[in-house]
Amino acid sequence: MENVKKKILLLSTGDVNGAYEAIFKLSFFLKSQGFQVAMVVKDKTRADDFVIRYNQTQPQTKSLVVRIFEKIQNKVLSKHKQHKMAFDPKYNFLSTDETSSTISAKILVDQIGFTPDFIFTGMTINFVNSTDLLALQQLTKAQVYNITVDMNHFTGGCHYAWDCDGYIKGCTDKCPAILSQVGKDKAKINFETKLKNAQQGNFKIIAGSGWTLDQSKKSKIYKNQEEFININSLIDTSILNNKSRAYAKEIFNLEKDKFYILMGCQHANDPRKGFEYLLESLKILEKKLTKEEKDKIEVLIVSRKVSESFSEIPFAKKHIDYIKDYRLLSLLYQASDVFVNSSIEDSGPMMVSEALSCGTPVVGFDMGVVTNMVINDYNGYKAILKDSNDLSIGIEKIFKLSEVDYQKYSDNAVKQVEEFSSLNEITKQFYFLYN
Repeated sequence: MENVKKKILLLSTGDVNGAYEAIFKLSFFLKSQGFQVAMVVKDKTRADDFVIRYNQTQPQTKSLVVRIFEKIQNKVLSKHKQHKMAFDPKYNFLSTDETSSTISAKILVDQIGFTPDFIFTGMTINFVNSTDLLALQQLTKAQVYNITVDMNHFTGGCHYAWDCDGYIKGCTDKCPAILSQVGKDKAKINFETKLKNAQQGNFKIIAGSGWTLDQSKKSKIYKNQEEFININSLIDTSILNNKSRAYAKEIFNLEKDKFYILMGCQHANDPRKGFEYLLESLKILEKKLTKEEKDKIEVLIVSRKVSESFSEIPFAKKHIDYIKDYRLLSLLYQASDVFVNSSIEDSGPMMVSEALSCGTPVVGFDMGVVTNMVINDYNGYKAILKDSNDLSIGIEKIFKLSEVDYQKYSDNAVKQVEEFSSLNEITKQFYFLYN
């Protein structure tokens, strides 16, 4: 790979937290490998020089056809201004317009100072859409790879499709995410635009988890792609590792002989995170245990907001404010005995791979990263989706492991990340892409 030093452009709305963090980590990794890298964002917070805030330095010229279309569209919408578009929030229908260009490809390329060989995109809501991406591809002739930090690259606007199969068959004017009659055909228009742009620009997918890998292969837009790779969260094992497990509990003033269940997300009230199922599973577990066993368990929850039902957890519990520092987060993973991921609609989360990297077994629903990173009787327990009883079985299984067997699970957790999510493995994957 040392002999292949490509020029790479990465696009993301932001540079911190969740999906944005994933693209920043990828940018940082590629730069460390000696590539010429620019991560262009709408909202810049990091000081790194390779992160560049897009600056529209001159008015964007729109074609006559686009101006006429927008004029007609504005007139139609003005007639229905009392009836704004309404969405079902669970679908996260955030990418509402794929037809109108929102940036200037030439200005963006001029800003970064080079013509990229490859373009990678993550979550680019309110910044770059597929029409912009096609303009960039046509200008630079770069190979475009869309990274599935969620489902949006192959849907009509939603970031999570739940039970809708529109991304497989093609979106229609009966989109369940759009509740209003105004704009009911928005998903159909977006989907058809994405399909056309992806075909014309030869866009390709890089999966961010086993779950989105399966979805990508079934999607109407990308099902004909010959080969897919899956980067499984991209973990820096120099920071997220198991080297401090012997004393990690002391750092957080946790008791050595207690069993700590860790659950974490940015917003515990988000229905996608399935906190209600986790709560139910803990109630089921509590009924199975003796008082002595119950007293050994404590639940740790890391989030920005706590669910109102947090108080119903039938074990000792502690809320920890959302942790941004990865070194501290690594220590918390190592201080915990199991990480439980109760997500019921999720392309990740990265916390699954992060916990495994720190030697912490994971119990979670068969969803997102859990699908191919967690293996029963090896490094955790993969529960039936939305089955609280099965989730409780998984937690109980880890809780009752002997010290010897627990150590095997812990060691295997680290191995799984080293084999499928570490920077060394990603280096091999990207060597394959570039050659």
